[in-house]
Amino acid sequence: MEMWKNCTLADLGDVVGGATPSTKVKENYDGGTIPWITPKDLAGFQGRFISRGERNITEQGLRSCSTQIMPKDTVLFSSRAPIGYVAIAKTELCTNQGFKSIVPNANTDPLFLYYLLVYNKDRIENMGVGTTFKEVSTTIMKGISVRVPKDISYQRYIANTLSMLDERIECNHAINKNLEEQAQVIFDMEFVEKNKSDSKNQKGWRNGCLSDIAQTIVCGKTPSTKKSDYYGEDMPFITIPDMYNSVYITKTTRRLSMLGINSQKNKILPSNSVCVSCIGTVGLVSLVAEPSQTNQQINTIIPLEDISSYFIFFLLKSLSNKIQNLGASGSTIPNLNKSQFSEIEIMIPPKTLLEEFDSVVAPFFKAILEHQYQIEYLSILRDTLLPRLMSGEIDVSDIAL
Repeated sequence: MEMWKNCTLADLGDVVGGATPSTKVKENYDGGTIPWITPKDLAGFQGRFISRGERNITEQGLRSCSTQIMPKDTVLFSSRAPIGYVAIAKTELCTNQGFKSIVPNANTDPLFLYYLLVYNKDRIENMGVGTTFKEVSTTIMKGISVRVPKDISYQRYIANTLSMLDERIECNHAINKNLEEQAQVIFDMEFVEKNKSDSKNQKGWRNGCLSDIAQTIVCGKTPSTKKSDYYGEDMPFITIPDMYNSVYITKTTRRLSMLGINSQKNKILPSNSVCVSCIGTVGLVSLVAEPSQTNQQINTIIPLEDISSYFIFFLLKSLSNKIQNLGASGSTIPNLNKSQFSEIEIMIPPKTLLEEFDSVVAPFFKAILEHQYQIEYLSILRDTLLPRLMSGEIDVSDIAL
């Protein structure tokens, strides 16, 4: 007997939209306890389960619009700006109008439905319509054809196979977050608190600017996209989206060929250089995992030999608000040029303090990088298995993890 069936998303559960309470009425939000999710809350979201977003709404806010509370295990799918963010409700919550969520019925496993939507994300996105931005309507979402196992137990086998990989990925993310937080505490103790002290200059602190701790500061450049042979597999080419939610940049959307690399050799960045986004999205900070180049939206500090990359990483994160404010001044699109960036004033600690800090936190960063590479490997394995499992090409019993 055929184990799979053809159906639509509407056959798997109720498709539910959302709405936004008026932001002009503060009583819709102030003191709210009802989790309210927007697509922005899923931008760069690294897990599968979400319990709350940036804002909550009140009971009044809930009653004031057509959003509705959805149960735990509802699968959220962003239907516009952009299409294709997917997450599972960890608790009861509601969303804005940027979602077409599915409340799974009794014959649909929520985790399987999550992976089904991830698998079909690109296909659903191509069904979006609109001029200013594409959107998937409720009618379109309900009518999307899919093929699923008839037996919910088999759905669970598939979901659990993929889930084992995602659990390891999420565990590595959690470990890395903890390691970064520990290193941040050490940085704050050694430099932020001591930098507040009136006696800092007596201990070797000195006034300076970012250019004083750099061999050079490199503003990236995009090799001509009209020359396709400039792009290949030989070197990472970093853009701002590659910098989200990772201490190290271990994966980039595009890579350069040797021709592309050699077209701008002076833009090559060594490992442990520190990248800062300076145009558009301003103030993201990441470390370079391997020799790379960046586009023109990123300024990168190549540290002096006696200056810790890890110190610069946390220093720039501590300057994030200042960098954002400088970038926002006098421009429609936030833009902090290389000269402005280089001249940002800082206090430079004594060499002995920098060496001590480097020796303490270096193992933290080594572990973070190792975990990040594990995340990339596990992600590739999951993404390879996903289409084969969701299409029924391979049986879960054939997989050994």
